[in-house]
Amino acid sequence: MKKQMSILLAGAAACAVAAPALAQQENQVRNEQRTWAETRAELNGHVRNVTEGVSMTAAAIGNSFSAELGGSANVSNFQDSWRNATADMYVDISDTAGSLEATTAAIGNSASISIDAFEGDGGASQVSNTQFTHWGRFYSDMMIEGGSIIAPSAGDVAVSATAASIANSLSVNVRGDLAVGGADENIGDLNSCDPANEGACEGELGNLDQIDAVGGFDDWSANSRQFFRGDSRSTLNADLNDVVGAVELTSAALGNSASFDVEGADTVQINTWQFAGYDPQAFSNVEINALEGDFTSTTAAISNSLSVSTLPATAALGVNSTQLNRAYTGATANIHLHDVTGSVSLTAAAIGNSASISNLPDGF
Repeated sequence: MKKQMSILLAGAAACAVAAPALAQQENQVRNEQRTWAETRAELNGHVRNVTEGVSMTAAAIGNSFSAELGGSANVSNFQDSWRNATADMYVDISDTAGSLEATTAAIGNSASISIDAFEGDGGASQVSNTQFTHWGRFYSDMMIEGGSIIAPSAGDVAVSATAASIANSLSVNVRGDLAVGGADENIGDLNSCDPANEGACEGELGNLDQIDAVGGFDDWSANSRQFFRGDSRSTLNADLNDVVGAVELTSAALGNSASFDVEGADTVQINTWQFAGYDPQAFSNVEINALEGDFTSTTAAISNSLSVSTLPATAALGVNSTQLNRAYTGATANIHLHDVTGSVSLTAAAIGNSASISNLPDGF
């Protein structure tokens, strides 16, 4: 269902008579993935008289890369997706004394990078990411119907369901002392290339793998480019009766998503470029009768999303972010609730470009 490349490099330890010390570890990781074939995941579940929790996942991913590294690291990721990814789920559930967790995910390119540098390690580290999705359609569809679902205890969630479609996704987590150089010599060309000319942009983006690192202590940087031209659509349909416990439903369609979470670096430099050329759309259609608990529904469509957090605050943070959106972005929610004992929270959000940066000192 999910093709995943996982790399785990643990640190080595050297013990001296006077005091223990950590040996320096260097990681060189280069990943290149291209897919020209369609991926599809389908799950049909009929659930009756279950006394524990129920968990269901249908995930279709074109390219998936995961790296967990200790010490200094040089990571280069290139992913290119040309075809569709579709995740479908149908759930018929009743008479369940436990929570239901359901997830459908249709993703073109997914990359997750985690670097935990050993304390005092002075090696140089860098991350370079390039992700293309061309004309593929990324559709995530879920249908849940049934009733008589009871959460394990009062205040617990009885039903948690998420339908997510993402063209390009990058997540980077950094911990510890890192040293990175690598001024991006190509960033000017990237910002000036014509995104309507896919071949021209691709030529510039291909140069990102040639970034040189220089030494230094407690500094970290990353360069990421994401290009989305396809279709991202999430649909969540739910028809539920007689539910005891909270119900949380999410339908999310994203074009490009990049998040950076950094701790333990005095200086952070992040350069990102995102282009969305077609239409992320999220839909929620919900009808619930007789709910004893809180109800939350979120329907969100975002073309380009960037999140940067360097908490606790770094001494110096530099971010160069370019977000280009030529896509219609739509979020539609149709919610019908009857006999609800609890609070109700409904959100429908359509966002072209979104950037969030946090660099606050302790106490704020």
